[in-house]
Amino acid sequence: MSEAVVAVSLIFIWVLVTLVVGVLAGIKRKFSLEGYLVSGRALGLVFMYVLMAGEIYSAYAFLGTGGWAYSYGAPILYIGYAALAYSFGYFYAKYVWKAGKKLGYMTQGDLFRDRYGSVPLAVYMALVGIVFMIPYIQLQLQGLGYILHVTSFGKISVRLGIIVGMTVMMIYVATSGLRGIAWTNLLQAILMFLVAWAILFAVPFIKFGGVSEMFQALKQVSPQHLTLPGAKGTMGVPWFLSTMILCGLGFFMWPHLWLSILGAKDIRALRRTYVLLPIYTVFIIPVVLAGLTVAALGIQLSKPDEAVLKAVEVSFPTWVLGIVGMGGFAAATSTASGILLTVSALLSKNIYNYIKPGASDRELVLATRIAVIVVAIVAMLLAIFAGGRLVALLLLGYSGITQFFPGAVLGFFWDRVNKWAVGAGMTGGLITITLLKLFYSHLGLSSSNLLGIHFGLWGLIVNFLIVIAVSLASKPDPNAAKLIEAIRS
Repeated sequence: MSEAVVAVSLIFIWVLVTLVVGVLAGIKRKFSLEGYLVSGRALGLVFMYVLMAGEIYSAYAFLGTGGWAYSYGAPILYIGYAALAYSFGYFYAKYVWKAGKKLGYMTQGDLFRDRYGSVPLAVYMALVGIVFMIPYIQLQLQGLGYILHVTSFGKISVRLGIIVGMTVMMIYVATSGLRGIAWTNLLQAILMFLVAWAILFAVPFIKFGGVSEMFQALKQVSPQHLTLPGAKGTMGVPWFLSTMILCGLGFFMWPHLWLSILGAKDIRALRRTYVLLPIYTVFIIPVVLAGLTVAALGIQLSKPDEAVLKAVEVSFPTWVLGIVGMGGFAAATSTASGILLTVSALLSKNIYNYIKPGASDRELVLATRIAVIVVAIVAMLLAIFAGGRLVALLLLGYSGITQFFPGAVLGFFWDRVNKWAVGAGMTGGLITITLLKLFYSHLGLSSSNLLGIHFGLWGLIVNFLIVIAVSLASKPDPNAAKLIEAIRS
């Protein structure tokens, strides 16, 4: 048996294990909607930790960060935004959890509906969330395709890899909901961490004798990799800082992370999770070093997101690619499955339930499961026919999702914020990022990042200004103060 066959066999064994564990977590269970979407709000520290670690560190982290390190160098250090995100989450997530526990919320849309007394606003928020989460699923599927394509030395096409990955996720998410995702992420998170440190960290030592020696070689090959604005000269200090702020503030606006928060057993487990998550974050270090090693070797790649897999290919026997491929598959599916469930929840709980207000709990569970299948097929087609760079897709998603920030955060602390302010602010922010991203050439700009600042942050600034202005110019909702007090007490 050839080493390439061994590598592919290892990946498919892991695919099978993931499928079996995910299905067994929910088989023979009759889920209520709460049990299906937020696992009955019963997840303790261990499952909360692996659930969030798996959902946060995805194909973007496993392949995309290595690809950007290979292509651009120093700008990849923007991933330090995790420190800002976890610090913010430690203090903020408790309000989300309390709202869910006391008032039965299961999605972001539920909060927007009740806090602002507007079902149409909740539907609007759900639609925006769906639109910007689809690229996030897409990047996970592309990562899966790259993994199987490279580890099979081209024998398995990227498209087939995408189809296999999405089919597996679709089955266990439709069967087991958040419970199945938590169980599979227990396996996925452990594998990702071990692969990063046991294999990827060794790459610069094998090729150059150490990390310092690798950086010396990179300095000779491409010194631009070691400083801002990076190897391409397009990502200076304004881009770097604005992107960190955008991602740090937008991190907990991702709807799938709200499902994880709402599934927590108590606030203690939630806070301990955020205290411990930075330990898991260090797994990105070997990934970045692997990407930089490929750049230091002067290897030219037509698809930079394959840099990590190339680093393993040139450093280890071929069969080791199978183990790394298992880790990459784990990274992609652990995140994509959570997003798949969340998009389906928004479709059923906040859109279908709006169209049919009297829908029973059982009917909503069925609607969510059907939505899982539909969303999976749509995301799979986008990944096959409309691909893009992994980190670029992630930052596009962040630009839209972060527009929830004023409504989701100010709503807990300022009773003057109302539905008109939040709706107008979101619309202004979305129009801003659309103009800068899609039509910047017509505005005479050389880049969608005006003044070097990430276009998504410009959208958030416009959003905030509109929300504050409209809130001050209009009367507060008389029920807002009571709701805020009930949640914060």
